[in-house]
Amino acid sequence: MTIDEYLEEEKRRGGMIEGGGEQSGIRPEPDEDDMEKADAETLKARAWDDFKDENPKGAGNTMNRG
Repeated sequence: MTIDEYLEEEKRRGGMIEGGGEQSGIRPEPDEDDMEKADAETLKARAWDDFKDENPKGAGNTMNRG
């Protein structure tokens, strides 16, 4: 059995996932409900960004250094 024959057999059995196609390029259009969700996600991301600005990496508990 050659590699090509094996790959054809796997395709027939459904053992190979083929990506792409028509459905992968379709993005749902945001409606008003999604805009509210997007706004909430934006606010959450901004709050996390502000937290990271105020608390840089490594600025945690420095009193317990073993």
